[in-house]
Amino acid sequence: MHTVTESIYSGRNIVIPLADVQHIEKHNPGGLIIITKHTRWDTETGNWANNAWIGGDEADAFMAAWCRYRSELEADTLADLRGDAGSILAIHDKTIDALKRA
Repeated sequence: MHTVTESIYSGRNIVIPLADVQHIEKHNPGGLIIITKHTRWDTETGNWANNAWIGGDEADAFMAAWCRYRSELEADTLADLRGDAGSILAIHDKTIDALKRA
């Protein structure tokens, strides 16, 4: 497992441990809704109760930090896409065939 260069996003108005992020909702045009392991779903309102929100330019900085963190963390398991596209597709096709047979 690889180490990451930075595991905490420290923006202008918010600090988020990147390991706590469960997912990011990008459907709000004004910014990002960050769902962490501490966020809970409010069944009465049908919405997240204590999510983090990042807007404007800071949203781009957060996404850059998040993507860098995940790529460093998962470097061992990410597919190497530098190879020949044909060979990558052939492996994909073999995998799909194996899944269909299972």
